[in-house]
Amino acid sequence: MNKIISFNKKGHDPFIDFIKAYAIICVLIGHTMPVTKLGYGLWAGMQVPLFVLVQSFHSLKKEKSSLDIKKIVWRIIVPFVFIEILIFLVQYISCMDFTCREQIIYNFIKDGGAGPGSYFPWVYIQISFLLVLIKKVIAKGSLLWLTLISIVICEGFELLSSLIDLPDSLYRLLAIRYFFLIYLGWVYVKKGIVVNGWTFLLSIISGITIIYFEYYSQNDEPLFYNTAWKFHRWPCYFYVANIGVWLLYFIYQKCLHYKMIADSANLLAKCSYEIFLIQMAIIAIFPKTHFVTDKYLDLGLKALIIFLISIGGGFLFNKFYNRLIAKYKLIKNNGIQKSN
Repeated sequence: MNKIISFNKKGHDPFIDFIKAYAIICVLIGHTMPVTKLGYGLWAGMQVPLFVLVQSFHSLKKEKSSLDIKKIVWRIIVPFVFIEILIFLVQYISCMDFTCREQIIYNFIKDGGAGPGSYFPWVYIQISFLLVLIKKVIAKGSLLWLTLISIVICEGFELLSSLIDLPDSLYRLLAIRYFFLIYLGWVYVKKGIVVNGWTFLLSIISGITIIYFEYYSQNDEPLFYNTAWKFHRWPCYFYVANIGVWLLYFIYQKCLHYKMIADSANLLAKCSYEIFLIQMAIIAIFPKTHFVTDKYLDLGLKALIIFLISIGGGFLFNKFYNRLIAKYKLIKNNGIQKSN
């Protein structure tokens, strides 16, 4: 068995869209359904690592990496802040006493926002800075050397977090647990996905570590930091970056000729960030009432509502926000031309 899957390093790659579409669906599954006992880490629990892989590949494939501050502000920060203000106002107004409102303010500060996944924009921004800072270093090193250095750095973060007893609330906002994915993104650039006997064995071992950390690990400190992000750590990432994405490619190849699936994947990928933000908001402010007496039917109904609102709302948010940005740029350019 020796198969290589290469990514388009010059232009748009539909398979990248498929990965992002799958990842955002897994975000919705993970935040709405009790699937943690179904091998969640192996098939749906690696949403953020997939997004970081894609982010790393897109940045590292460029000959010259530069930090586009304006893009980060307008594409990531402004929509996130807008949604967080909305969540805050709804939660704050819903509180009837001072203690409740004080707790909401405290939680917003401690958690970097409200809603499931509110840490992701902070991680994305840190990864953006890291990618630019280490691009020149990565480009000069051999893959073997970079592998060893990456493992040492990632394990160093695990040891340091354990030894200083880093608060989990701060750890969730830091990108250190995803650092190894930058190296794997560079492997995508240089070699693509290489599936052979050796990488298959490494993937199996990596998959076993996911199962161990997800279901069996109690406390592995100081070797591995004891955190709620049990399988979001460096030994687990080779599985998702190799066999995991190879399986997605196999599914992608089977679905390639179905226009509806291809169009849906393209739409989900295009609006993935907005879908993420809307699901974050709707889950944070969703009423805690029961619609029906049967708990499974009630769970399914709530999940369906969140899915529909998140995807539909994400699409509308993306369309509205992009039009707003385009109009702002047009007015700004006209103003510059008139001044000249």
